[in-house]
Amino acid sequence: MRTRWALLLGIMTITYGCASAPAGGPGPGVNITGNWVGKWEYRNVERGSGDMRGTFTQNGRAVSGNFDVTGPVVNHVAIISGAVSGNDVVLTEPSTGRLTVNGTGNEMTGLVDGLLDDALKITLRKQ
Repeated sequence: MRTRWALLLGIMTITYGCASAPAGGPGPGVNITGNWVGKWEYRNVERGSGDMRGTFTQNGRAVSGNFDVTGPVVNHVAIISGAVSGNDVVLTEPSTGRLTVNGTGNEMTGLVDGLLDDALKITLRKQ
């Protein structure tokens, strides 16, 4: 009889554990939806720098954005997409790179390749 109760308790524990686990693993960590402004500069800063202004939209982990990238010789609209993982925004199309959101969620910095003709160091602040 004790064996049956132990078996039943074990099955209930496993079933409860599976039912309460979130689908797809842990949540995204941060929510970056909103307006962001900031600065960009080429990795070799002598090549140039400028401003960025745009919006991120987040749905779960999925992220999309539309940014104006401007500078002395640049006027570019960047449409980007990627995913949030913890405090990182991993960009995948058409630009690649990683932006890390600070602890308060109001600033992100990182390197992005594919917005212009070389990798950019980017700092954005939430508005």
